[in-house]
Amino acid sequence: GSASLAQVDTSSFNKLLSSMTSIIEAAAIASADKKSLYALVQSQQAASNDDDDFGAPAAAVYKSHSGNIIEVLEDLKEKAEEELSSLRKAETNAKHNYEMLKQSLEDQVAADTKDMDDEKAAKAASEEAKATAESELEMTNKDLAKSKEELETAHSTCMQVAADHEETVASRTAELKVIMEAKKILEDPSSGGAPSGCFLQMAA
Repeated sequence: GSASLAQVDTSSFNKLLSSMTSIIEAAAIASADKKSLYALVQSQQAASNDDDDFGAPAAAVYKSHSGNIIEVLEDLKEKAEEELSSLRKAETNAKHNYEMLKQSLEDQVAADTKDMDDEKAAKAASEEAKATAESELEMTNKDLAKSKEELETAHSTCMQVAADHEETVASRTAELKVIMEAKKILEDPSSGGAPSGCFLQMAA
C-alpha cells in the first residue's frame, strides 16, 4: 500500500514538473527567471528519481520537492504582480498623456479653423471694398473725362469769342478812323475838301 501510494504521488509530482516546463515555455518570463526555473525543475526531477530509487515516503517526497517549486512560483507571482501594477500605471499615464495631447490638438485645430475663417472674412471684405473702390474710380474717371471735354469746349468758345471781339474792335476802329478823316476834311477847307458852307447848304 505505501509503495503504491508513493508511486502515485511521485507520478503526480513528475506530471506537475512536466506541466511546469510547458508553463515556463508559454509564460512571458524573463530569460534569467526561465533559466532558474528550468534548473530547479531539472534538479527536482533528478531528486524525485533518487527518492524513487531509495523508496522515500510518498508524503515526504511530495512535500520536499513541491515546497521549493511553490516558493519560486510565489516569487514569480509577486514579481508578475509588480510588473502588472507598473504596466497599469504606465497605461494610465499614457492614457492621460494621450487625452492631454488630444485636447491640445483639438484646441489647436479649433484655433486654426477660427483664424482661417477670419482670414476668409477679411479677404471677402477686402475684395468687396476693392470692387467698390474700382467702381468709384471708374465713375471718377468718367466725370474727369467729361469735365475735360467741357473745359475744352469752354476754352474753344472763349477763344472764338475773343477772336470775334478782336475782329469787331478792329472793324470799329477802322470805321472810327474813316469817320475821323471824313470829319477832318469837312471841317478844314484848306485840306481840299468841300467848303463848310456848301456842306451846310447841301445838308439843309
